[in-house]
Amino acid sequence: MEPIQLPIKSSGDEQALRSQLVTAKKMLVPSIRLQGSPDHYAKPLRTLNDADAVERAKEKGHRVAALKLHGLPVAEGSIRCLRRYVAVVFQTQVWLLYRSREPKAWLAGNRSSVKQGFRIIPSNESNREIVRVKRLCIRALYALGLDYGVVKVGVRSGNRTVVLDIYPTPKLNREMENAFCQAFTQYMGKLPRLMTDLNRVTLGADPEFIMKKENGELVMASNYFPRFGLVGCDAIWYGQNRSARPLVEIRPKPTPEPRQLVIRLYKGLIRASQRVKTNRFRWLAGALPHPGYPLGGHIHFSGVPLNFKLLRALDHYLALPLVLIEDPQGVKRRPKYGYLGDFRTQFHGGFEYRTLPSWLISPTVTKGVLAAAKLIAAHYPVLKSGYLQRHTVQKAYYEGDKEALRSIVQDLLVELKGLKGYQQYRNYLDPFFQMVLSGKKWNESKDIRLVWKITSNRS
Repeated sequence: MEPIQLPIKSSGDEQALRSQLVTAKKMLVPSIRLQGSPDHYAKPLRTLNDADAVERAKEKGHRVAALKLHGLPVAEGSIRCLRRYVAVVFQTQVWLLYRSREPKAWLAGNRSSVKQGFRIIPSNESNREIVRVKRLCIRALYALGLDYGVVKVGVRSGNRTVVLDIYPTPKLNREMENAFCQAFTQYMGKLPRLMTDLNRVTLGADPEFIMKKENGELVMASNYFPRFGLVGCDAIWYGQNRSARPLVEIRPKPTPEPRQLVIRLYKGLIRASQRVKTNRFRWLAGALPHPGYPLGGHIHFSGVPLNFKLLRALDHYLALPLVLIEDPQGVKRRPKYGYLGDFRTQFHGGFEYRTLPSWLISPTVTKGVLAAAKLIAAHYPVLKSGYLQRHTVQKAYYEGDKEALRSIVQDLLVELKGLKGYQQYRNYLDPFFQMVLSGKKWNESKDIRLVWKITSNRS
């Protein structure tokens, strides 16, 4: 199956775009190769719905295995549902959502059946179920390596959501046609501006750590820190006590400069030490230094638009390298946490990338991750690697298979070194890359204050 060739300039003519996106049988074209300026963009950026990914997605066995690998609930046969949803998805957004009118309604292939069995949910209608359904639809599409399609989700007893089916080449009614045309038009209109100057990318972060007593008992962050502020406690609570919160977050003010962000993180750690005032606790970072409490190293981006292409670049050039140096216990964090492409939009218009473990494990890792994040965000349209389209590479990531990923990561780092702008941050990136390729791994039982050279004035 060859992708259709779609000139980028056609985005200005809605009728011309519609005629190329929708076949005579009212089906969405399965795969698209974008042509025209900017000519230097790499194949992953120019391809929407990789043709091989589409073919794999049509195979039920692969579809089920891939969704399970990513930790997604998926129906393997016919199941009873209280409600069903049908979503028109383009990358990180659900553009149109239908909900069944009755428990046994099902989306058929013609227009009339959609109107009879389902109703459109107004874009301003939202509740917890709708939010969960939309998130599941986007995650499912991403997990299969697709950029657009129709996703069917069911809601079972206990408000459990489950993926029922995914259609990379769905049959469309008029509303679906309109939604996809709007989505494509918006995306293609942004294409010439996806490459940006390094100085326009602003970074923020909220990495986490925990504190443990000498006997291994968790120390509650809520005993020392407020809920909000530069240093605060995360919303996760301990056991049944919702006021007991064990995770500490450092929340530096965003800045375009990675060096400044590292300094602000360091000052946050110093402030935390001033509040705790004892050296009797170990401060631990990484992925899973205490069972049941996975840690994250979320990075916030603004000044760069969110799309699947950027998320996939971050997965390749940040998430995969960190596997090589993570503690082997860190694999247990995935796939409930740390799954590929994990993001959350922010009220200020930016987004946070949530896949990474807590890189506060050392200054070298912190500096390298933040510098690489900025470099990737500014230049991802020219990055060429698509290793994570392979099921085997995804499996290696989720299973923490360092040997399977080592040669891949070597190629990825070579590509990053060739980017314009690498030299600007090579003092941070070179030591980080050397660590990644050294064969060493971080120790999640080691107090991070030692490597950050932070001590308390009290015992």
